[in-house]
Amino acid sequence: MARRRRRNQTGTYLTFTILAAAVALSWWWLYTWSRPVAGNNPALALGPKPPLTTDRPEIVPVENTVRDVPEKGAGGEPGDDNRKSNGANVLNVERAGSLIEAGKQASAKQDPVAARSHFSEALALIGDTADAKFLRAELTRLSAETIFSPRIIPNDPLVDRYVIQPGDTLARIASRNKISSDLLADMNGIKNKNLIRAGQTIKLVRGPFRAVVSTKGFRLDVYLGTVFVRQYPVGLGIDGSTPVGEWRVRTKLRNPTYYPPRGGDIVSADDPQNPLGERWIAIEGVSGEAVGQQRYGIHGTIEPESIGKEASLGCIRLFNEDVEELYTYLVEKHSTVTIR
Repeated sequence: MARRRRRNQTGTYLTFTILAAAVALSWWWLYTWSRPVAGNNPALALGPKPPLTTDRPEIVPVENTVRDVPEKGAGGEPGDDNRKSNGANVLNVERAGSLIEAGKQASAKQDPVAARSHFSEALALIGDTADAKFLRAELTRLSAETIFSPRIIPNDPLVDRYVIQPGDTLARIASRNKISSDLLADMNGIKNKNLIRAGQTIKLVRGPFRAVVSTKGFRLDVYLGTVFVRQYPVGLGIDGSTPVGEWRVRTKLRNPTYYPPRGGDIVSADDPQNPLGERWIAIEGVSGEAVGQQRYGIHGTIEPESIGKEASLGCIRLFNEDVEELYTYLVEKHSTVTIR
């Protein structure tokens, strides 16, 4: 009996062991073949795919996308020209400030050519801002010292020394350098333009001079190349009738006769009622609204109260003493007048 009982117990243990092993093997098979693993597991392809929550592709091809891009200058991102412009303006102001300081230091060191260069570059950067008045005043002073006086400063790129040759005339010398003989005589202290001698040394300026008229500021600025040299207040055409654009000096006249453009009595030269004053600088339009125009000019006035206002029929008016000075700077066929 004892031997039979032990045999039954052994069989029970064996059966239990086999069943436990089978259960463990089943669990191992389910775990191994059903869990997701990295790589390409073929078992994953056998199972059902989860349903899509939308039929929209998750990645849209770039060429098929359309985005709202703000227009230039709208203040958006990208394409914000205003922001770029403001950034450039900030840089210009910073650069101009450095140039102004350099100009002041050059002036203190008695180097007017370097000071003129620094101030000119600064003025080009800042336009009509708070420092412009200071810069124009300094450049006017420096131009009188470096350009319009008999003094020749070494290494000045705008001037030169010339020894008059046999057969030279002041008019020919001036013409070769695109300046007026009046200016050449004035800066060299020559009282009679017909009395020069071979071997005489004179100062030359490399022209031409040009003018820029600001219709907003009622101002005419004179430049030699990129260097500001003079400023004059002006009167302009009533109701904006002075055409903007680029002009070229066509002819110049002293004591002009006035021919009314709308008809009427002709006013002779030297007549106190001549509205042109003592100088007439005829200009012809070459671009912008000015193109093809030939009936406009720069002249003096018998109505000084009209300077700084829109009062003419379209021409540019200056005080009589100012236009006489401007007359010596601008030359026919070469000097330009920009109205903007």
